[in-house]
Amino acid sequence: MTTLSALRDGIRRVNAAPAVMFGVLLLTFLLALPLGVVLHGMIRESLGDSLAAGAAATGVNSEWWQEFESQATGVGLAFTPRIIGFGAVLANLNSLVDGHPQVPAVAGAAVAYLLVWTFLAGGILDRYARNRAVRTAAFFSACGIFFFRFLRLLVIVVVAYGLLYRFLYSWLFLSFYPWMTHDWVVEQNAFFLRVALYVVFASALIAVNLLFDYAKARAVVEDRRSMIGAVLASFRFVRRHPGQTIGLYLIDGVLFGIVVLLYGLAAPGAGSIGWSMWAGLIVSELYLLARLWVRLVFSASEVALFQGLVAHAEYTAAPIPSWPESPAAEAIRPGAGDKLEKGAGC
Repeated sequence: MTTLSALRDGIRRVNAAPAVMFGVLLLTFLLALPLGVVLHGMIRESLGDSLAAGAAATGVNSEWWQEFESQATGVGLAFTPRIIGFGAVLANLNSLVDGHPQVPAVAGAAVAYLLVWTFLAGGILDRYARNRAVRTAAFFSACGIFFFRFLRLLVIVVVAYGLLYRFLYSWLFLSFYPWMTHDWVVEQNAFFLRVALYVVFASALIAVNLLFDYAKARAVVEDRRSMIGAVLASFRFVRRHPGQTIGLYLIDGVLFGIVVLLYGLAAPGAGSIGWSMWAGLIVSELYLLARLWVRLVFSASEVALFQGLVAHAEYTAAPIPSWPESPAAEAIRPGAGDKLEKGAGC
């Protein structure tokens, strides 16, 4: 299987399961809704019936916003001019690369979202591995089966990223960069060096992310219980197929870049009450939907590549079992011994 065929297969699998995509989008909205309600109450209390409210309704009232920021607490600390339009994307990217801490209330919501996504990941990957419709009970059964396994994997992920920021990021930007630029007088050269260091660090983040992506795929497709074993198996798979795995990741990354670029061109500004407000809302929701679609394509295409390269493709064409519902269990059926041995030997 080539990277392009895996990408096409992944897109087809995602498009064939719209309930997964819209279900996750709805869940994202529901998780963000409490913060939005709280922030709405804070803004309403701050504005009231003042003249500042009328000015804010027609655009940006910078004086009121500065006053609100100086008095804000909780989720209100995240309500800054950086959240307008494309600025929110750039702010999130900067926080990711530089490891800036989030506002506690937002960080709490992010942790909740991560836990919910960890729960759903098993069912989503199981659905894409089967490459056919499954019942709701089967989907959530897979979610429950892999949730605690993926929680253990999440601990490994957090440790791995923590080590990257603790040692590699600290050395690159807190030790090496100041040492290199200590006597430089051309600011442009320092800028390009910092960009190069960002590329190095981002490559390390991508490598770790790629490793854990395939660890999840192997855990689901092969019904693995040991997450350390899944990570080691993922490392062997990436090492044996570096061109396909890295190439597919980069292509998926290009898709994400296209979505971000299009949003950057169409991102709404502050807007005002009326059609511009609704237009901005629609553009933002379409961006969230497109970004979610790309994220699911990441997962589906990696599952398709793994199944195609490691002789697990026959799992996707298996008949619907009554119980248990897992891709690995589907191979354990009368007459499937040869296929199971073939898959285990790879």
